[in-house]
Amino acid sequence: MALGPSPHIPGLSMSYSRTLVCFANSRKTSGRCVAGKEFRNGKPSEWFRPVSSRVSHEVSEEERRYQDGRDPQLLEILTVPCLSPQPLPHQQENHLLDPGLYWQREGTLPWVDVKDWLDAPPSLWGNGQSSYAFLNNRVPDGYEDGTSLYLVSVDSLRVLVGPKSTDYPKRIVRGEFIYQGATYRMSITDPVLERHYLNGNDGQYSREKAVLCVSLGDPF
Repeated sequence: MALGPSPHIPGLSMSYSRTLVCFANSRKTSGRCVAGKEFRNGKPSEWFRPVSSRVSHEVSEEERRYQDGRDPQLLEILTVPCLSPQPLPHQQENHLLDPGLYWQREGTLPWVDVKDWLDAPPSLWGNGQSSYAFLNNRVPDGYEDGTSLYLVSVDSLRVLVGPKSTDYPKRIVRGEFIYQGATYRMSITDPVLERHYLNGNDGQYSREKAVLCVSLGDPF
């Protein structure tokens, strides 16, 4: 029984690799959405998201691990082997990963340097479209611009823990914040933060001076 990916899979060859700072390792369907900004000569470059060949593009544990079995952590600098660009209308940053090769850890970006990697869009893909119990968390089809990732700083993040409604008793974790004068309420999908709050009591919790990686998901 194989314990991990082999160094190479016949029929596949690595076309290129990308080195990035990891700003997201969030849950997505049966796997994760990993994303970050390319690290070029110590400076930030374009957003980059490695994806699998599955319909929903999530990355499995086996596909995203280092050779020592570890999972990429936020702010780690890592190199990802890729096979080809896989841009979508709403996610131009996607690249098909090479499932036969390990990812490689290169180092860690110091927290004090995160400010140099922030984005400053006028809004998070526009406002005015919301789903139940959320706020400004949807974008109408056709209004996407190809950019699906932002790293933004907010004065405070209010974490809401508890059932979404009386008809939906399962507990969820949401984040509410103000960006450029607009209020947003979105799902928190970082599994570490989500587990931390689900392990506690229902309620509202405040985190000051937060940095958020916000992602535009697939069409719903």
